[in-house]
Amino acid sequence: TASEAEMETEAEAETETETGTGVDGAAASNELSEIFFVDNNRRKQSIKIQVKLCPEGVYLRRETDEDDHINEQLIRIDDIIGSRYGPRLRKRARGGLNSCKNPNVQTEEAAPEPDSDNSAYLYIYAYLKKEKPLRRVQTLRILRFRSSHDYAVNLHTAEQWHRTIRQHKRGSAGCSSSSSSHIGDSGKQLLILLNPKSGSGKGRELFQKQVAPLLTEAEAQYDLQITTHPQYAKEFVRTRKDLLERYSGIVVASGDGLFYEVLNGLMERMDWRRACRELPLGIIPCGSGNGLAKSVAHHCNEPYEPKPILHATLTCIAGKSTPMDVVRVEIASRDKQYVMYSFLSVGWGLIADIDIESERLRSIGAQRFTLWAIRRLITLRTYKGKVYYQLPSKITKVEQAKEATEATGKAASPHPNAGVRAEAASEFHDLPEEEEGEEEDEHFSDAISLNRSVYRQNADSWHSAMSRRTAYYSLGGPSLRSNRSRMSLSQRIEAANAEFAELVPSGTLPGLNMPLEAKDGWICEDGDFVMVHAAYTTHLSSDVFFAPASRLSDGLIYLVIIRSGVSRHQLLNFMLSLNTGTHLPIGEDPFIKVVACRAFRIEPHSSDGILVVDGERVDYGPIQAEVMPGLINVMTTN
Repeated sequence: TASEAEMETEAEAETETETGTGVDGAAASNELSEIFFVDNNRRKQSIKIQVKLCPEGVYLRRETDEDDHINEQLIRIDDIIGSRYGPRLRKRARGGLNSCKNPNVQTEEAAPEPDSDNSAYLYIYAYLKKEKPLRRVQTLRILRFRSSHDYAVNLHTAEQWHRTIRQHKRGSAGCSSSSSSHIGDSGKQLLILLNPKSGSGKGRELFQKQVAPLLTEAEAQYDLQITTHPQYAKEFVRTRKDLLERYSGIVVASGDGLFYEVLNGLMERMDWRRACRELPLGIIPCGSGNGLAKSVAHHCNEPYEPKPILHATLTCIAGKSTPMDVVRVEIASRDKQYVMYSFLSVGWGLIADIDIESERLRSIGAQRFTLWAIRRLITLRTYKGKVYYQLPSKITKVEQAKEATEATGKAASPHPNAGVRAEAASEFHDLPEEEEGEEEDEHFSDAISLNRSVYRQNADSWHSAMSRRTAYYSLGGPSLRSNRSRMSLSQRIEAANAEFAELVPSGTLPGLNMPLEAKDGWICEDGDFVMVHAAYTTHLSSDVFFAPASRLSDGLIYLVIIRSGVSRHQLLNFMLSLNTGTHLPIGEDPFIKVVACRAFRIEPHSSDGILVVDGERVDYGPIQAEVMPGLINVMTTN
């Protein structure tokens, strides 16, 4: 309604000095209510507004004398990001509302000086979600409390409203959620990793202008770390001993590349299971590749354009999180095999070629993809190889054996907590991460030890399918002298290996040099391919809607296979439809196929080509991947 629109741009509300509801009595039921007055200069009369704070949000009920017209507005608690109380801000707050005078105050009286004003002010910061078009409307409500001549009494009332808003925000986020306290109530900080070179070198400026003001409004305590070189973020989260004790979540202010570093750094920690469970990850799209940020916005039904940084920041400070799949990728190149963890996609062929080869045209911006796509369509390549995939309805023998082992272990164990042995083991109290006597500076140093980095570069490369059952771990250290002191050496080694197998994230797929059997549910396609691309988020970038059916935690990999023989016209339509998500065939197509699977393997027959994981080029050779459902938590609004 028109009156509702007026309320969004309305004047500052003042409390009536002579009347008002008993605030202390209302607080017992988690509700606060007061009567306020606002001057309406156009109608030359005061507007009476009842403001009620409850778990659902802030109700504003406005009543005028004309035909007793009543209008109500609800500012949802989820749309409120924070509040602050105290004296009037010297500088008008962002989105501030026009001031007014209480009708009981004589108009000829001069406005009081700031130091003589006994009023206390409550600033409520909200970003209202609107539909058609989907957007967030910045809104500020200022309540002026001056029912007493004593500033301390007015301040106490404003503080009570402020505390109640925080209490309702915590209740909205869910007290049991690990991310519900990442806005400051837990005493922990948000770790924000910022790449200053992102956003065409304006990453630091974008953060100060668009991100920092919202963090201030939300009263979010944060530790800003500026990356200084490649792999900085990975080494920071991997080596920081007090990561879980000091931080309540990790926010990446950059593109998808920095998020990839953080994810793989977490997975290389000895307490990776606990870190993934307790530290929600957020993304603020300050970079060029923003597929994850767009996918999260799509999942939450939140706006992305025209202010992606603002909208993503609102998501990160909402205090909620949801599980997200991670894909374990194994790569074999020459004589080495190594493992990495992916959250976006794996590509071979056309799209991977365009992504990597167009780097030479980076200076022209996003147009480089269009120009190089035209070139690749003219000089179309095909790659000979094999593609295997396993449908989610099939259960491999490895999984069956694992489930049988777990069932046997639970039945034989008399301890009620036997089922959570893996989580308890993730604390890793028995196997120290560092050698005795080794000291590390409390603060992260820019000088990263490359020797250790090389050893940990591939977290379980030596924990491959052929060696995972016989990988030994050093038994040095006094912590092993407790209940193992009476064991023989062979028993201690066997116990240590069993415990270590629980700690290191291992896959269920056969090794890359082992055959995949049809009886285990594997389907093989052999021949020449234009492209094979696997995605597990809806968007590969902000304008590539690649897997419309994907969900953050559906346990599925969407494998798009394009065979040789497809016409250039069909490929052109495929590429032009990527931004709308209408590129995939509806029915059966002899050349383009999309498969929802839980695992896949690509075996190129040639030695020359491009493979990408999350947009980054990796060694060319056989590659396989399997989904690890809901392994991490990402910050969302629902």
